[in-house]
Amino acid sequence: MPITDHEGLDALCASCGIALDYHDIRGQRHEPGIEVKQSLLAALQLPVNSDDDIRQRLEQVQSSKWSHLIAPVVVRRQNEGPMRLPLTLADNQVDRAINWKLREESGQLQQGVWKISAQDAVDESVVNGTRLRRFEVVLPDFEEIGYHQLSVKLVDETEARTTLIIAPETCYQPLELANDRRVWGISLQLFSLRSRRNWGIGDFTDLQSVIDILAPLGINVLGINPLHALFPHLPDNPSPYSPSSRDFLNPVYLDVEAIDEFKHDPGVMAQVKSEKFQAHLQALRELELIDYAGVWSLKLQVLGSLYETFRQKRHDTDSTRIDSFHQFQQSGGEDLFKFALFEALQAFFHRQDATIDRWQKWPEAYRDPASETVTRWADEHADDIEFHQYLQWNAEQQLSAAQENCKRHGMCVGIYRDLAVGDARSSAQCWAEQANYALDIGIGAPPDDFNANGQDWALPPLKPQTLRDQAYQPFIRTLRANMRHAGALRIDHIMGLMRLFWVPPNGSPNQGTYVSYPFTDLLGILALESHRHHCLVIGEDLGTVPDEVRHALDTNKMLSFRILNFEKDWHHGTIRPPAEYPRYSLCTAGSHDLPTLRGFWQEADLELREQLDLYPSNESRDQQRQVREQDRFEILTALARENLVAEDAINETNASKNLGSELAQSIQRYLARAPSMLFMVQLEDLLLQTRQVNLPGTIDEYPNWRGRLSLDLEDWHERVDLEGFARAVNSERDA
Repeated sequence: MPITDHEGLDALCASCGIALDYHDIRGQRHEPGIEVKQSLLAALQLPVNSDDDIRQRLEQVQSSKWSHLIAPVVVRRQNEGPMRLPLTLADNQVDRAINWKLREESGQLQQGVWKISAQDAVDESVVNGTRLRRFEVVLPDFEEIGYHQLSVKLVDETEARTTLIIAPETCYQPLELANDRRVWGISLQLFSLRSRRNWGIGDFTDLQSVIDILAPLGINVLGINPLHALFPHLPDNPSPYSPSSRDFLNPVYLDVEAIDEFKHDPGVMAQVKSEKFQAHLQALRELELIDYAGVWSLKLQVLGSLYETFRQKRHDTDSTRIDSFHQFQQSGGEDLFKFALFEALQAFFHRQDATIDRWQKWPEAYRDPASETVTRWADEHADDIEFHQYLQWNAEQQLSAAQENCKRHGMCVGIYRDLAVGDARSSAQCWAEQANYALDIGIGAPPDDFNANGQDWALPPLKPQTLRDQAYQPFIRTLRANMRHAGALRIDHIMGLMRLFWVPPNGSPNQGTYVSYPFTDLLGILALESHRHHCLVIGEDLGTVPDEVRHALDTNKMLSFRILNFEKDWHHGTIRPPAEYPRYSLCTAGSHDLPTLRGFWQEADLELREQLDLYPSNESRDQQRQVREQDRFEILTALARENLVAEDAINETNASKNLGSELAQSIQRYLARAPSMLFMVQLEDLLLQTRQVNLPGTIDEYPNWRGRLSLDLEDWHERVDLEGFARAVNSERDA
């Protein structure tokens, strides 16, 4: 039966946060079609195929708003005044005493009694023939930030619990950044680091070495790519932004030789030092692109042996290392166990059949983590599961050591980590928490100036209502996992805390629409966790950004992400003067999704797009070249205004398309003058690299996430004037 009640369908969508229209970056209005609305509602477990369905679902949604005696979670900021809570009661529960107990996170207990009169109701509704009334109750003032538990008990023994989250007014700011101090740092892709000791990919010991090299230059921040767990059985899917779990680390970054068992296992040491093994390592080190399959093969082979050595000692009660591992297992709890279980299961099935590359292809009984089959398998393969816990434990230790090294060098922020916007559909996270995700939906972005076709990142979104029902625990866990061992956290696509662009199953991005999220609540939790972890927060706000998001970044003291060539007067094309950058911002010349500074200047990215036939037309190609020439001119003009280049050399410099070290340094000095709290220099730009890290819109056409730096880090001082660059930047930041 076709749908004719369009108003009812729209009302149902609106009640679920599904946008009935949106405006793109050019101001053009878009409306999702009926089939798209049906798809998104079905993803929220509200399928509608007729007008009767719409009526029933509207009643269901309306009833659900009255189904809780008290909301499952309440988030508020400090100093907001008395805490008022909504309470929903039936007629026979009114005019009776209601007992409440508040257990603060500190352990302190408050309790009391509410006496509610029917005349105090602020709203009412009839649900399934029962009249329900909404009241507001007030708790005594308490301002302690944290997670507190409130229990409510009625005379008829009905009980309900809620989590009260009290958040600080803003996100954390390091004391060292008070009084308008401005700091700077270097951002890098950990995998791209070359050294004469790593195993063909940058690792945590390389990270330590980079800190030792760069910290004495005056940097206070070292930014790195997301360290999220990926898919060891699919080494050629290396994007850190399509992870298996954002809550766990990628063991490929382990320095195998730094693990304690390596030093105490003569057999493994002899194997690694053998001529054949060393020749294999040297071949991996010399490659221009990372051979992920080769790296994983060698590392997993040796890591398996190290775990066997460790396992044989695990009953040694005198071993502090064993005790430390058991504490790690205990603190990781069910989440760590499920992740390790997933890893073991996926490896098990993939060894049997290489076409079983995702959990959706496992035998059906294994697709449910709570099934008896999975429980039985876990009991029979305890060592396989513990192996992956062992990898996580060692990765945590090595990352923690790197952050401690930053502190020893006096860096006021240290490591700045990066949080991807979601987990892949085939991820451990989606397997473990299937009910939390709209698994058939992809999140992405509508068409804009950066991607005319829009984007579908194939990352299933968390369901907004499920987040609330779970008192935001999935969000809290992910923040905690990524703020550990970090002084700053960059949140990719910060707009996703307010709304995500949902792409329907088998649909294209231009058919999608936005779905709203509890923005105010999520911001409060973000502020709380940032204080708990002493972690600065950076919100990546590129693309179509609602004004509300930019305002929230500022009021919450989160740093906006500002890129040189995007900071311009879009009517006239002129580049924003450094003095106009906001205080609460991170300014930089580029990002992993953009060409390097040298690549931008020499139009290497435009040539690459032409080679890969990525332009829709020759006119589009020619237009992009004209825009690039104008962009170079505007940047040079801006530099001349700051007396960083000679004005009479602008046209000649632009025409040459040559970016030498002097001009590159002038561009970085320009940005360093900004009042932005944080200024970041990409390592690729410091070393004047041309290769772009990631070329959006490509998969196999370009070696995304595989490029390696041209210099071993042992040669940086000899081949690059690091001290001269640092003096120039420090003089601007300290001015």
